[in-house]
Amino acid sequence: MEFNSFKKMLLKKGLECGFEECEIYYSQGESLSIGVYEGEVEKYNLEKSFGLSFRGKINGKMGYSYTEIMDFEALNMLIKNAKESALNIENNDIQFIYEGDKHYDKVSSYYKELENLDTSKMINLVLDLEKETKAYCKKVVNISGCKISYSYSSYGIYNTKGLELTNRNNLLMSYVVPVVEDEGQKQDGVGYVIAKSLDEVNPKAIAKQGVEESLSKLNGKSIPSGKYKTIIYNEAMVSLLDTFSDIFSADSAQKGLSLLKDKEGELIASPIVTIIDNPLLDDGLASTPFDDEGVATLKKEIVSNGKLTTLLHNLKTANKANTKTTGNGFKASYASQVGVSPSNLYIQKGESSFDELLKTVGEGIIITDLAGLHSGANPISGDFSLAAKGFYIKDGVKTFPIEQITVAGNYFDLLKEIEVVGDDLKFPMSNVGSPSLIVKEISVAGK
Repeated sequence: MEFNSFKKMLLKKGLECGFEECEIYYSQGESLSIGVYEGEVEKYNLEKSFGLSFRGKINGKMGYSYTEIMDFEALNMLIKNAKESALNIENNDIQFIYEGDKHYDKVSSYYKELENLDTSKMINLVLDLEKETKAYCKKVVNISGCKISYSYSSYGIYNTKGLELTNRNNLLMSYVVPVVEDEGQKQDGVGYVIAKSLDEVNPKAIAKQGVEESLSKLNGKSIPSGKYKTIIYNEAMVSLLDTFSDIFSADSAQKGLSLLKDKEGELIASPIVTIIDNPLLDDGLASTPFDDEGVATLKKEIVSNGKLTTLLHNLKTANKANTKTTGNGFKASYASQVGVSPSNLYIQKGESSFDELLKTVGEGIIITDLAGLHSGANPISGDFSLAAKGFYIKDGVKTFPIEQITVAGNYFDLLKEIEVVGDDLKFPMSNVGSPSLIVKEISVAGK
């Protein structure tokens, strides 16, 4: 069945079957991923997807259902399952279907230059990337990944209150993971680009980035245990910010799963730290003019000069807290219920260059890589104990690489101990970003 016909029939039938209000959310997309190995195309994956969810309020309860097929049988199934779902809900949380806002900002998330890409050019680019990576240095002994991929998606919301919203985005990305070896020791690194056109994919530049990162890690050694003044490199700080991002969710706070509950207005970080959630960020990977409840999104400072100004809300959590939604009602997928999550989340950059950070530290360490984030970090208490790699700093200069160390601490304490924020804000293939920054000290378990 054609989508518009299915949509109209479903909303009409929902009201006829007793729902007071109802809504449709849909998403569809396609992706092309091309991987090469030893000069040959190893993987060529073309995938298309479509999913539709239905939710409706009946007797004050919200029921959910979803499908990947649009026919008369699916129509009846969606109504039946949503009604059963609503009747089985035991909590008394007030649920909302939104009538919409008067204004929605435009976002930069779709690029016409990426329409109708020439797949032969994509293949040639990724083959050149592998070739350039191998030729860059004799120490390159293997390539554990070399890909180029394109993805497109569109999504929308329609409900019985007259709301009709749609948006679309697309993305081109290419990366290589070279493995280098020296004196029996192997290390890897990543070179990548997120591009708005094929012309922005430069195999030589990507190869250089990946191989140089790999080479910089060779001949690493452990350091004595102790407490060190530390630069947390932007990509490593992204890992921490992402891992602990749920602390800013009002839903988590209301369930007792965030220590930031009722902390609005309090100082929770260093006064030089500002943390932003910006769904309107140009070229952001999570930029969108509306959330998955149809609320117009807006840029907001979650933490402003160290002070917690707001948690992230959807309509339900905002009603509980007697405040306004922040436009962060998002689904994990079309089949999920609406939760709370950030869009483009990042620490606002400062004014110090990375060289200035090095000079400020004088002697200490740089943390560039963190491992074990799923098992070694507790998002509720903030405690973490993580395997790490990086570099030693001596006389304000990056010296030898370090490895086989574990860093431990508490995320809430770490936020308060940030002394300098760098200017190198980066979003490493992620909707989470951070600049490099200096922390007063971090506990290191080494040799």
